[in-house]
Amino acid sequence: MKLTVLMALAAWLLGAQPAMIDGMVVNQKTGEPLSGVHVRLATGNFNNGGVSEMYGAMSDKAGHYSVTNLKPGFYLVLLERIGFVQAVPNTPGIPFQSFTVKAGQHMADFKLEMNARALLAGRVVNEYGDPVQFVFVQVESPPPAQPPANPFGNQNVVTDDRGEFRILTAPGKYYLRATPQGGGQRPTQEVRTDGTSAATYVATYYPSVPDKGTATIVEVGAGQDVTGLEIRLTGAVVGHGSAISGVISGTPANGRASVVLAVEKSGQFNTWGGAAVGPDGKFSFTGLEPGHYRVGARYSSGKTMLQSQAVDVRLAGSDENVQLALASGEELSGTLAVVGDGTAAGVQKRTVRLETADSFSYNPDPGEVDKDGTFRIANVPAGRFKLVVEPIPENAYVQSVSLDGTAAADMVLDLSQGARGSRAKITIDRDGAEISGKLLDKDGEPEVNPLIMVFLVTDAKQMLQQTGVNRTSDGKYDLKGNRPGKYRIMAIDVLHLMSGNGGMPEQETMDKLFGVAEEIELKAGDRVLKNLKAIDKVPGKEGANAPRN
Repeated sequence: MKLTVLMALAAWLLGAQPAMIDGMVVNQKTGEPLSGVHVRLATGNFNNGGVSEMYGAMSDKAGHYSVTNLKPGFYLVLLERIGFVQAVPNTPGIPFQSFTVKAGQHMADFKLEMNARALLAGRVVNEYGDPVQFVFVQVESPPPAQPPANPFGNQNVVTDDRGEFRILTAPGKYYLRATPQGGGQRPTQEVRTDGTSAATYVATYYPSVPDKGTATIVEVGAGQDVTGLEIRLTGAVVGHGSAISGVISGTPANGRASVVLAVEKSGQFNTWGGAAVGPDGKFSFTGLEPGHYRVGARYSSGKTMLQSQAVDVRLAGSDENVQLALASGEELSGTLAVVGDGTAAGVQKRTVRLETADSFSYNPDPGEVDKDGTFRIANVPAGRFKLVVEPIPENAYVQSVSLDGTAAADMVLDLSQGARGSRAKITIDRDGAEISGKLLDKDGEPEVNPLIMVFLVTDAKQMLQQTGVNRTSDGKYDLKGNRPGKYRIMAIDVLHLMSGNGGMPEQETMDKLFGVAEEIELKAGDRVLKNLKAIDKVPGKEGANAPRN
């Protein structure tokens, strides 16, 4: 038998062999073995599909555990035992212990650690010292430490009718933050004739301050109970923050609209919260910091859907008042054209739907594309939308989107003033570019860590908007349907990158990563093969390397 055949046979036999892992579970503080610990090992494509397999074992009297018949791959370790919490790895920012095994590998003496749970307990009160129910209380780690993110503590709880809270967590130093239900919004408007005003509370740090800068840090050790902690809520009525108030018109008789506020962060609007709306349509958000906000209203009852335009508000220390008018949706019509190689191959039935690009609009029912390429979408509310064609040909991309003859910026239709009889035009090109390859570890072997994300972007801001991936657990990635143009491509080891981030703002981190990413130009119809090594440190940080070696 030839040597190459023998080598191939040996490789196949090795690949068929399951892996195993064993070791001890110990108390991180004392080093003593822990019995009765439920050891769970989770694997899967965590970016795209979550957990696909879960393996388990119980530690014996000597703290020993053993798990056999593991398929090759990347695993997260989850530990459970009453009275204990899983120890955070020594690498800051990585909440779970993890490992990778290859076919036939035996990982021996793999130590797992837990800590006796720590307890933070107390109560939340108002300015009169009375208990406040339904307040969300959570722990936050002071910088440069990352949040403990222990999977089996209850690091956020809601106060009971006595205003009390009990938080089980890992030992460490923490800020305690109490957020009133609704995030500091003003309840239904109330008319008072005695000169007083309804109290409105904002998020408050222990013991009674609105920000971390003057908050008191609480330290708790393994197995320790720190009780008697009292958080006195800070009221927006005493001058903390600004307010956005207004009135909603167009609400049907005996109906009640809802209102939502979003705040801009890193170029994106994220929902801040909703406010109660009075019978007269009035609402108010209070305790707001300076910044860029967007507010809008909606009404839904049966088949009736009404929505206002979204109004942008920039707060600079003063209060603002807005008017929101509810209105029915309007019809949007348009055409869809498919160009490029293969257009002669049969006409496929397609639909076009609108996917909201903000926090306010609902997604109307999709419209079917007729044989002549025309479509109509009814009941389109005011807002900004991405046009989604389903199904889209394999490896095709959206070449262009226009509204009334004007190219849509970022392929997003701006219907914030309503559809008003507008016409959209979508052109899909089958000649998209494809880039694929292997993700390699430091030894040049396939990287099976499914928490590595692959980015193909034109600017750093896109990295906060992409979920990355299209990759499988066998160390490969495949990005199809890319528009021809210049890009930067990179693979990011999320777990290890978190450890070196040191509390750096997200956008600053992405800017640094974008700066070291490889430049690549894709042309129509390209099929590019490129292997990648993952970046596991923030460039510029001590010990950073990009890519990982």
